[in-house]
Amino acid sequence: MTQDENTSGKSKKGRVSVAQRLQTNAQLSPRSQDDPDERETERKQMDLGKYDKATIRIIAQFLDNIGLQNSVEALVEETGFTIETSAGARIRSNIMKGNYDAACDILEQARDLPQETSQNAGYIIQCFKLADLVRKGRYFDALFTMKSMAPIVFRDESKNMEYFDSFVKDIMLGGNRYQHLDSVTERESQLTFLEELLPSDFILPQNRLKSILNKVHGPATDEKASKLLRDDTQSTPKGPPYRQIQLWEHRNSPIYCVKFSRNGKLMASGGRSNLITIWETRSGQLKRLGELSSITEGDIGYMEFCQQNKYILVCGGASCKYNLTIFDVASRVVCRTLRVAVGHDDNLDLGTYFSCATFLTEPLTNRTRLVAGNELGALKVYDLNIDSNAPIRTQGGFRVRCLYGMKNGDFFLMVDALNRVRLYSISAEKMEGTTICKEEVTIINMTVHPSEKFVLTATEANLRLWDVRNHNLVRVFTGACQREEFNRYSIHSSFGGVHQQFIATGSIGKESDESLRDNDKSKRKNGRVVIWSVEESRPKFELIGHKGHVNGVAWHPKDPTMLVSCGDDSTIRVWSLNRSETSDYSQVIPRRIPRNQKKQKTEPKVTEPVLNTKQELMRSLREQIKNMSTKNDFETDLKMEQLWIQRANHPKWAIDEEVPQPM
Repeated sequence: MTQDENTSGKSKKGRVSVAQRLQTNAQLSPRSQDDPDERETERKQMDLGKYDKATIRIIAQFLDNIGLQNSVEALVEETGFTIETSAGARIRSNIMKGNYDAACDILEQARDLPQETSQNAGYIIQCFKLADLVRKGRYFDALFTMKSMAPIVFRDESKNMEYFDSFVKDIMLGGNRYQHLDSVTERESQLTFLEELLPSDFILPQNRLKSILNKVHGPATDEKASKLLRDDTQSTPKGPPYRQIQLWEHRNSPIYCVKFSRNGKLMASGGRSNLITIWETRSGQLKRLGELSSITEGDIGYMEFCQQNKYILVCGGASCKYNLTIFDVASRVVCRTLRVAVGHDDNLDLGTYFSCATFLTEPLTNRTRLVAGNELGALKVYDLNIDSNAPIRTQGGFRVRCLYGMKNGDFFLMVDALNRVRLYSISAEKMEGTTICKEEVTIINMTVHPSEKFVLTATEANLRLWDVRNHNLVRVFTGACQREEFNRYSIHSSFGGVHQQFIATGSIGKESDESLRDNDKSKRKNGRVVIWSVEESRPKFELIGHKGHVNGVAWHPKDPTMLVSCGDDSTIRVWSLNRSETSDYSQVIPRRIPRNQKKQKTEPKVTEPVLNTKQELMRSLREQIKNMSTKNDFETDLKMEQLWIQRANHPKWAIDEEVPQPM
């Protein structure tokens, strides 16, 4: 039988693998007649860089995932590279099977890892075991596991205690994000977390090739197959990713704030002239509707629409005597004018005026309340459904700098003079808030993500993104100057993009050599609109056009291609962004899914225990755990931490101050 007949016979019996075809081509190639020693010499002389070696490992992993084992063996034999160590492969297999103890044993015996990395990874695998036991309802085993983990926690006050605080106590409360996950989904997420901790040469992240392509092209579909083979030159945008489509000048008066309504149909602007202009948005452009008749004087520092877009509040800055005014959007008339105290205008000081406010609207009853405060110790709550300017609740001692009302109509976020972002509830008997984060420098402004899971603090140094749920710092953004040596600017930022995964803010004009030499502010560099992706700390691009400081930026809540900015040059500029530039996928903020594409979630079935004694025992166990820990995601767990520290004979934590490092 000839070589061709042999090859055709194999194709009739079954599908020929890639390795067999490569071997057949090698036999037919003239290079196959060379001396084997010569081929071995050429193989040894093959010098590949780290990038090429990593590429080969990723390709071998993809071939292994789709079942081409012979091809993987041929590739490994020819190059001499392995996808990952045998210990890493066994750890992955045991975690997917739920054998956490076996994974810890393999990790302890691994010789390719540093001791510290091995100990931290083993501790986290124990946390995975604890979460799995809670998911299965094996609470006694979970308590014994926690008991075995406690000595490890107390030996390390930094990393392990922090992870113990954010993960272990959360899963022990029940009704959390780990409680209703199936075992496969839970273990895949656990394995992804562990792969980020361990070195890539020890264990390669699963489906690495698909995750790389997903960041570039999005979810894998057959329609995108052509993009993998060739770049689509027709859809590639040419020129800058943005363009200015409108320019509005405003009577030679700087504009400090622009704000869209919740539905994106209207926009309001205001500044030094204390006139509020209402705009209508159509097809990514602005159309001037008119001005609201202001009855007070002073600069406008902040504006906000309520949830139903019925009211808009306007207040001045911290150093401005401006009455907090609520307008009716439809009739454009003043509904209420609020102050901290009532008196003659000549005898009023800055403590009489509110410098920040926010709406709180209950979703079911549409009851609208308003929380207002200032930096001089005033915080009051008003009910707009009652025909009275008297507050329904007054709280003293709060030095408030910024406010944000949550969508549930009860909680609100506040930035105080101690540079903390705290969460409060107006329905609680005592306003004892929870500290979400604390900055070491002055917090100038605060912006909350539309999902209300993240908060962006604008400080004197940079912008910082915090997770509201676990109180962790997510990202630090640099590249936008927002302060001078003796001046502090309150610049308004905004979230936007296709999936609300981009951040836009303004910047002030930096000093140039000519402005310093001539002491002329007009010769300074112009401010810019700076845009970041939440995945990167440096700006992705900057919008150039303003002739001075850029005081505020507002991203349209419904149209990701529309961006509006205002500045000291008395202009409002409307920008059009390429949709593809802001459609990147992010691992930090989950992308928005249209309502018609969301799958209906089925509630998990809860099986009742057979014995009443077991049911009572589990109930008492849950009550003990809740008494030892927090009640929900927002309440503080300071008491529990102090109890553990006292038992371990450790010094007290400095909660709001940095712990000094030993010299």
